[in-house]
Amino acid sequence: MADEAKKKLSLKKVAILLILTLFIISAMLSLSPGERIAVIEIDGVIKNPKEYLNSIKEISEDSSVKGVIVRIDSPGGTVGSSQEIHDSLIKLSKKIPTIASIVDIGASGGYLIACGTSYIFANAGSITGSIGVISQYYNFSKLIKFLKFDIEVIKSGEMKDLSSPTRSLNNKEKKLLNLLVSDIHQQFKKSVADRRGLTEDESNLVSDGRVFSGNQALELKLIDKIGGLEAAIIYIENEVGIENLSLEYYPKKEEKLLDGIIPSIDNSAITNMINKKLYYLYSPKF
Repeated sequence: MADEAKKKLSLKKVAILLILTLFIISAMLSLSPGERIAVIEIDGVIKNPKEYLNSIKEISEDSSVKGVIVRIDSPGGTVGSSQEIHDSLIKLSKKIPTIASIVDIGASGGYLIACGTSYIFANAGSITGSIGVISQYYNFSKLIKFLKFDIEVIKSGEMKDLSSPTRSLNNKEKKLLNLLVSDIHQQFKKSVADRRGLTEDESNLVSDGRVFSGNQALELKLIDKIGGLEAAIIYIENEVGIENLSLEYYPKKEEKLLDGIIPSIDNSAITNMINKKLYYLYSPKF
């Protein structure tokens, strides 16, 4: 009788363990994300590509992500950052369907990023294009003279204080900077022409810095179709043959305890006066 009781107890333990195991497996499956579309939101001026590059890497390693929509609402940004994101998206588009959706503005560096995808949507009234380079330098020499400041400069070479805000550019410096801007502009033109399949004449027509509406961009082969987020979702679902895919947004936002309580200080205007950077940036003055 004692042996039979022990057997029953052992069977109960095994049954309980099996039930617990099944429960844990079920819970893990319910917590794991299903098949979905990753939406990368590129918003505002692009200055640091780190969070976008991290998102692209994370997405590329996740087999449950079936497609990517790069949702762009940006006038562009620094050259290197825009180029890095563009190049990473080209690699990603070789693994899974990766398309762009331009919201209000996808200009200059924002448009270059769109070209890193395999298909571009834009709204009819979106602003895009601005295929060009801009570099602005501040000259405070008159203000310094008015304030009767003296500035002494010790430098290792003739060009070391190139574009210093304390004096005007000389002709030699202007020529050098023009060559630099021209070289980077040619890089931009080539990237767009290669990705969009433009002839030299077609490329020259759209690469003088002007902007276009979504409708104009479609005629000029800068985008593939008029449409918004819904159209982009349908395109991805048709590409992969799966309907009703959920959306997951990147970069993932981390809420901070004091967000909304302590106002942040935006010192970008001051920083931009000091830092000399070249921009793929559409910056109209109204």
